[in-house]
Amino acid sequence: MVQAGQALFNTPALLGGQAAKAGLSCASCHINGRDNPHFMLAGVSDKAGTADVTNSFFSPARGNARFDPVPIPDLAVPGKISREADEKALEPFIRTLIVEEFAGHEPSSAMLDALAAYVRAIQNCPGGGRDAVARKLDDQFALIDAAITGAKEMAERDDRQAFRTLIAAARHQLGVIAERYAGSSLVRERALLLKASRELQALGQDPDAVRALANWQSRFNGTTANRLRAAEPLSLYVGARLSTLVAPQRESR
Repeated sequence: MVQAGQALFNTPALLGGQAAKAGLSCASCHINGRDNPHFMLAGVSDKAGTADVTNSFFSPARGNARFDPVPIPDLAVPGKISREADEKALEPFIRTLIVEEFAGHEPSSAMLDALAAYVRAIQNCPGGGRDAVARKLDDQFALIDAAITGAKEMAERDDRQAFRTLIAAARHQLGVIAERYAGSSLVRERALLLKASRELQALGQDPDAVRALANWQSRFNGTTANRLRAAEPLSLYVGARLSTLVAPQRESR
């Protein structure tokens, strides 16, 4: 359930409205479940690391007609909402954030349980946390595995909503990888990613979803992932290649 919660936390499919359209997930503000000193969104932030959570850009339900950004909280630090599992205060709080703050669809109880399990598991770990902002290819693979593991769990529970959202979470990570595999030299790799994404989309109609997902996961990890790793030096996961793309854009401004 922690893996399912991590996958949900990292996909825009959980949220609704403008946040989802902008490709924002919970992890956009909370890197690795922590805070994000680099987050900056025009009209929502007044400086890096802040967000106006009562801005009608995200949802009219929370709009207060004032520009009042606040620092993004670090979820490894206890806040005003109890994290104790037996008190069940975290689940309704997360539900309010999704539905009211971000105009998302009503989540299932299993989705809330998974998200709460993930938030409760967040800790201040040496060598990780909010400073680890340079995501690597294997980080995306880990999130795909988390989404597929969670989807299998939700299929066992016959929670179709959670199952579909976790399939969308895995497909989102495939899309994130495809964005980094830019250029004419990586056409075949992008084709493999598109094929894997379409296969996942079709699995939503499979009556034996658990076995089908396990087969997809085995094929992806055994073939596609290895092919992507081999081509990683040509991708924008390499900092030097990414900087050559970003630098000219900054100069043009």
